Formats: sequence, C-alpha cells, structure tokens
Amino acid sequence: MMKRMILAGLFALVALPALAAPPFLPQQDVDVSYALTTPGQPAQDYQMQYDAAGRLARVESPQGIYILADLATGQAQVVVPALRATVQAPDFSALTGMIANADGARFTPLGPGLYAGLACEKYLVLNAQGSGTACLTPQGVVLHFNGQDPHGSAQVTALSVTFAPQPAQDFTPPQGYSAINLPPGALAALLQQP
Repeated sequence: MMKRMILAGLFALVALPALAAPPFLPQQDVDVSYALTTPGQPAQDYQMQYDAAGRLARVESPQGIYILADLATGQAQVVVPALRATVQAPDFSALTGMIANADGARFTPLGPGLYAGLACEKYLVLNAQGSGTACLTPQGVVLHFNGQDPHGSAQVTALSVTFAPQPAQDFTPPQGYSAINLPPGALAALLQQP
C-alpha cells in the first residue's frame, strides 16, 4: 500500500527529472485525480494537490494515508489518520529532494497528447535509473506517465484536473497528531513488506 502511494506521488507529481524545458512541476495551484496501475494489481485512484507558490504537495491514497511534501526544503512526512500520527522519515525526505532536484534525463518530444480533456506534449524520458513516456501540460502538470526502472513499472493517468487555489490547511498535518521518527533505512525496509 505505502509503496504504491509513494510511486503514485513520485510519478504523478514529477515523474521527470529537472531540465530547462519542459516544466515538470505545476506552475499554478492544481488538484489532480490520478489512476495508478502497476502490473498484477487493480488500478487505484490517488489525489494530488499542489501549491505552486510554496512548492507544497499532498498525495492521498485510497486508504486515507497521505504524503505531505515540501519540495522547497526537501522535507516530507507521511500522515496516518488511523494512528493519529505523522511519520518523519529521512529516507522519504531524500526522495522528496530527488524529485525537486534530479538531473540527467534526456527528453525527446513525441508529439501532442490529450488526457482528462487537456492538451499535453508527449516525451520519451531516459535517464540512468529508467525510462518512460510522459505527457506534460504547458503548466507543468503530468497528465500521463508510463515508466519502468529496476524496481518495477507503473502507469499514472490523470482522470480530472482542476486549476484553483488550494487550501493552506491541506498541506499541514492535523493538530494533535503524534510525531513518529524513523531511522535511516527503516522506511525503505517497511516499503519492501508485502
């Protein structure tokens, strides 16, 4: 469950490393519903909200667990409402930093695409970790991604996209939640559990 949620967050938010063009982070506030498909698993829907000014993201899983990522600081936490807790994990913050600052990808334009009623540009994306195709709007929203790396493959498709200001409280953990800290390596070990 957590592994799929993190994959959804990474692929849907910025499945692509940094480069001069195209934009790979949303340039304005947006709320996107995505369907995530991984081999051998039924599709699952995820919700991603993005605050462009603060470079803040929230990715919510179907199980109600959600990730809060601050791309400006490279910090991230997992919010687990069932436990009334937030999990601070150095491993996940490192992944957040990679999202905001990754490099080394090569993009090859493939032509126009259309997902969730919006036009986008398709790209072949290649880097040392994997390969895939992505369709990006001019505003930097990933509408479709299909890729693979040594850990597996996934496909993410936008179902709906709403450009609108996002509520600030959606990017902070609820008051009164306990904070749980995991040592380096612990989150990766947990994510390997079936």
